[in-house]
Formats: sequence, C-alpha cells, structure tokens
Amino acid sequence: MNTTKFIVFILTALFSSALFADTFKRISHVVDAADLEKLHLDISVGELDIETYDGEEIQLEVDIESQRSWFSFRRRDVEDIELEIDGSRSHVYLGITEQDIETHWRIVLPAKLELEVDMGVGDVQIADFTNSLNMELGVGSVQVVVLADDYDVIHANSGVGDSRISGFEGGVDNERNFISADSYYYGGGEKIMEIELGVGDVEIRRR
Repeated sequence: MNTTKFIVFILTALFSSALFADTFKRISHVVDAADLEKLHLDISVGELDIETYDGEEIQLEVDIESQRSWFSFRRRDVEDIELEIDGSRSHVYLGITEQDIETHWRIVLPAKLELEVDMGVGDVQIADFTNSLNMELGVGSVQVVVLADDYDVIHANSGVGDSRISGFEGGVDNERNFISADSYYYGGGEKIMEIELGVGDVEIRRR
C-alpha cells in the first residue's frame, strides 16, 4: 500500500468512527423529594433551565452531546456517561462532570427545596423561584425570576461583567466597577440567595 492510499485509509477510518460514535444521549429521571430539603447540582458545561411547582418530585431531563473538536475527526462516545446520584435523607446530589461534552438540563423542582449549583461554563435560567439559592458559575449568564421578596439577603457578583437586581421594594443596591459588578438586596425575610459568577452577566428579578 503506497503512502497516499495509506493516508486515505486512515482518514476514512477516523471519519467513519466519528460518524458511528454515539454522540448524543438523553437521560430522564425522577427523584422522590418528599423528605428532601436541598438539591445540589454539579455540571461541567451546558445549559440549565429550572422551573418550580408545588409537588414532591424532582423531574429532570438531560441531553448530553459530545463537543466538536477542530483538531480531530473523532467525537467522544457519550453512551457510557451516566447521571451521578448521591445524598442523604434531607439532601440529594445530581451531577455530570465529564469533560468534552455539552449538556442541557431541564428540571421541574419542588418549590420547597433549597438549591445549590456548581457549574463550569453555561447559561442558567430559573423561573418562579421562592427559596434559598447558592450558585457558583465560572463563565456564562444567570437569570433568576423570583415570586416573593421573603429574603434576608440577595447578593450577586460578576468578576468580569454585569449584575442587576430589580423589582423589589427598596433595599436594592447595584454597584458597577471598572470590570466587575456587585448587587445587593436587603429584606425582612429569612431566605438567602448568593450568586458568584466569574465572567458574564447576572440578573435577578422580582416578578
């Protein structure tokens, strides 16, 4: 086999491997939350959409897709990636921390649960939220819409970007610095919201 034919053979094999790899997977799962108080999410890269309801189950659907690479025809096979589940009677951990993938999480969350999110890169949207929230995001954007002002403190910080809290009656302070931003709300409630974003924009809005 001459050199040209050998190169063509290798490229064809790599291309075929990329085509036939399982590059997409969907995971659907339901967690009984009757005795739970808190949900902890751990996500590497992707999108996170959360809405709340008056129920006793965490309902989630996660789409997993291997990232495209400029340096290789091959895309990662995602068939072996599973949802990590751990926790105790009052707390549950759900995570997918694999690299070289993108995920899209859609979660229907009981309103009674506190929420903790650790995320590397991505966009987060949370609708009709009423509970305590602690979030750390490396790069991306965050939008949280809350239904009540039952908060003691709401704090949002962006290291490089913008942050804004709006819609609350008094007690709001939006501070813009050269490249960073801090936003605060001080109320008379009991819940706490803390969002730390490395690069990107944060918006928290009272509906």
